[in-house]
Amino acid sequence: MRKYLIIIIVLVFAATANAQLGSYAGAFARIGFGARGLSMGNAMVSDAFGDVSGYYNPSLSVFQEQGLVNVGYTFMSFDRKLNFVSFAKQFKLSNGKQTAGISLSWLNAGVSDIDGRDNDGRSLGMLSTYENQMMLGMGFQLSPQVSAGVGFKLYMAKLYEEVTTTQAALDFGLTYLATKDISIGLAVRDLGAKYKWETSSVYGNNGTVTENKFPTVIDAGASYNLPKSLGVVSIGVGTFINPKFETKDEFGVITKSEQKYNFTLRFGGEVNLNEYVKVRAGVDRMDLSSDDFFGNIKPGAGIGISKAFSKGVTLGVDYSFQLEPYSQKPMQNIGIAFKFR
Repeated sequence: MRKYLIIIIVLVFAATANAQLGSYAGAFARIGFGARGLSMGNAMVSDAFGDVSGYYNPSLSVFQEQGLVNVGYTFMSFDRKLNFVSFAKQFKLSNGKQTAGISLSWLNAGVSDIDGRDNDGRSLGMLSTYENQMMLGMGFQLSPQVSAGVGFKLYMAKLYEEVTTTQAALDFGLTYLATKDISIGLAVRDLGAKYKWETSSVYGNNGTVTENKFPTVIDAGASYNLPKSLGVVSIGVGTFINPKFETKDEFGVITKSEQKYNFTLRFGGEVNLNEYVKVRAGVDRMDLSSDDFFGNIKPGAGIGISKAFSKGVTLGVDYSFQLEPYSQKPMQNIGIAFKFR
């Protein structure tokens, strides 16, 4: 049974290994969010000019004038799944001069069709795992140029049968409008996030408690709103503060890893072909900490089609296509966006 559990753990981390340099816990939460973000290289921390997502920066909800509901499904290799649901909306405060914003999101990931076997090779049936991130974000306008936000997260995951975990975490974000066409964003994500696994339900008195801390992610970037409503371009730098950890195997061998830092560069853009169609492209995960600068890159592209059915209602379909390291099949996301006033 011990060997069987180890195999599952390896599969879970292998399934999302390309999502995070170093393959630390919670890798699914660092892949990105929605077709727009994925196709633009996830360079979204400062984008106050397009459809926003509190996933990248909770302070951006202040700029979402129309209510935005987004639902997305991702087609991935290795029996993985990644699904998105989000809502964002700006609200006027009672003084009529300042605005606030709220963002809600649910990110669901998992691996299915795992062929479970015991130590003798007998089938134990098909198994699956899941991970969930649910977030409530609130943004507040501190001045005409500056907004701040905080995101409250809840992570829930299942590794095997009764081996589950639930943990809270925090995000913080700032957005500064340097000019009417240039915005600068900063976000600190996954503060306090970790998985805590207890295996007594599987091993009885021989069970252990293991903690896997998430990297803390610091994102900074800038966006430029192109003239004549042509679109928007963004660039960002991500810092992954990977936690130190210590593990002990069944033979008592201890493995240690010191705290590490990874720095990545990303950029993306969106061009409005007309009032109905937008095309997008970007590159994510250019590793500034590695000799192989392009070894882990994730280039992507996409398209968005929308139609206004009245002055207050718009319906759109978004599609993204992104190449992944270590997989011959691309990651594709299709989403539906509903806007209302």
